[in-house]
Amino acid sequence: MPRAVCPRCERPASTCLCATLPARLAVRTELLILQHPAEAGHAKNTAAFLTLGLNPAARLLRGEVFDPALAGPGTALLYPGEGSTGTGPVERLILLDGSWRQSRRLLAANPWLAGLPRVALPEAPGRYAIRRGHRPGQLSTFEAGLHALALLEGEPKRFEPLWQAFFAFVDAGLSRRGESGMA
Repeated sequence: MPRAVCPRCERPASTCLCATLPARLAVRTELLILQHPAEAGHAKNTAAFLTLGLNPAARLLRGEVFDPALAGPGTALLYPGEGSTGTGPVERLILLDGSWRQSRRLLAANPWLAGLPRVALPEAPGRYAIRRGHRPGQLSTFEAGLHALALLEGEPKRFEPLWQAFFAFVDAGLSRRGESGMA
């Protein structure tokens, strides 16, 4: 018999995130997360958590090939590399959700993404202790998304309720594994 799953956060009912989420935060920048299908079922996935914590301007789309019409005026890609624009006027920010290998596959399958201006984050330590990055500065989708929004919109303190929910999520995950939390 399959486990009961929360229809809102898509996690097993025993690890539902909904109670830890604050009221949705309003953001000016539309956040569009393109998720590799292999990432969707992972219990450690933070993309759904991020979209649930933000106003309806945050959307999560799953697939491997996406419509180029998603790249309208004012659209940028959050991805490291050449062509990074810093903090120019961005109305829609696209994030790729998956492993680094999966994100490179998404880039290859959607050549229109390569033509977008890029936003790169300053290197910051990741706090997502449930998964380890292969290199310093590699962040979860949740961390990258919130850091990018704070960079683009300013006022990083207003994201604090979401950060606290994220830290509680990480602590709960570590506790289930018998490890100490972030506090």
